[in-house]
Amino acid sequence: MVAIQTALKDENKIEVCNTLGDILSHIDQVQQDISKLNFSAMEKINDFIFESDLEADDEVFVALQHQDILTQQLGAISELAQNLKQHIDTTSDDFDTLESKFLYALEIAKAKKEAFRGNAF
Repeated sequence: MVAIQTALKDENKIEVCNTLGDILSHIDQVQQDISKLNFSAMEKINDFIFESDLEADDEVFVALQHQDILTQQLGAISELAQNLKQHIDTTSDDFDTLESKFLYALEIAKAKKEAFRGNAF
């Protein structure tokens, strides 16, 4: 009976990891799509300003910088999702080791958030 309970717990862990991997893949794809849209919008605004021979004031310049920060932050989120998914897909470690890898990936993501945020906040 104990062996069956242990097997069920392991099967549940596998299912949880599979579901988490699917969620991370979805997050990554959404972030990439949003990042592409944001970058495209930024390019169109830049093109409009230059083609119209307009001079961007400080507020427009700051708004363009904010769009760049958005693109960088979205890229960092995608990178985190990919990193976590890779740990799930390739690890044969126990849950404690997986958790420590997740925490390390989270620390890297937090550092990138701070590095990318510029003076937007």
